[in-house]
Order: sequence, then structure tokens, then C-alpha cells
Amino acid sequence: MQTSSFRTILAAGISLFIISCNNSKKDKVKVTEIKLQDITQEEKDIEPPPPPPPPPPKVEMKEAQKSCYANDGLKYATVVTIYSAEGENTVLGNVTSEDLESGKKETAEFTGTKDADKITVKFKGNAPVVGAASEWTDKPWKIVKKEGKGNTESLSVIFNAKNYDTNKWKDTEYLFALVDCK
Repeated sequence: MQTSSFRTILAAGISLFIISCNNSKKDKVKVTEIKLQDITQEEKDIEPPPPPPPPPPKVEMKEAQKSCYANDGLKYATVVTIYSAEGENTVLGNVTSEDLESGKKETAEFTGTKDADKITVKFKGNAPVVGAASEWTDKPWKIVKKEGKGNTESLSVIFNAKNYDTNKWKDTEYLFALVDCK
């Protein structure tokens, strides 16, 4: 009985070996040579770029009018430059003050609003020196037009100034004559 069990086990082992080594055709892998010319790239439709954005809306820019006014005081020469657009009530500008003895210049910018012939001004920072005994006030400036021979125009600015005769401070009008802007 031992021999028959041994034969059975041997037969079963050989059968398993043959079954596992079976080279069926369905499991075989076929290798094919691929040449570079056989490879083709799929062509995709190229998406066109997006259209350009619409142009920005047109903004009408009014040309700024530049006016310059000058006053040569005892110690300082002062020039006020005002930029304004016709029909607009906002003004921009600057005041340049030059010490006549040393030639030192000081400039300060301002913004303001215009109502008819009056201009209300606010300096950006400190206002420049215009005299040894003169101080800027917050009173509106005024464009004064004199008709007649020559049609002259000037800028009236109220300063707090010291009167050397009475030695007292009071509001004093300084007139700045219209000049050609440099």
C-alpha cells in the first residue's frame, strides 16, 4: 500500500508540474517592432486666444488754464501759480517765495475751490514766508479785474500783517499782478 500511495502522490505531482508549465497560446505575449514612422501624434484643435478686452470709456480732459501772479515785496518776491479748468470749481497751484537778499526759494503747493471770482485755498504743508511781518490767513483770495485801458487783472490776498507805523497787526490786502508764466 505504501507503493501505491507513493505512486499516486508522484503521479499527482507530475500532473501539477505539467499543468503549471502548460504554454497555452492565450497567455503568450507577442512583441512587435515599432518604428518611429509608425507613431503619429493626435492633432487637437488649437483653441483661439480670447478676444481683447473692450477699450476703456473715453474721458474728456479739459485743458487746464495756467495763471501766474507776482508781488515783489520789500524782502521777498512771491509768485502764485494757479491751474484751473474752464467750468470746473477745483484749482491747484503753488506759491514760490524768494528771499531777495539771499536768493533762497521756498515753494508750497495748494488745492482749492473757485466760486465766481473767489478762491478758497488750503496749503499742503506749511505756506511759504512772504514777509518778515506777514502771515497767511484762511480768508478767500479774489481775482480782481479792472476794465478800461489795458484790462488788467490781479490777485488779492488778505494777510495778517504788522503796520510799522502803529506797530499793530491787522488784515492787509496784498495785490499780485498778472504776469506771464515762465
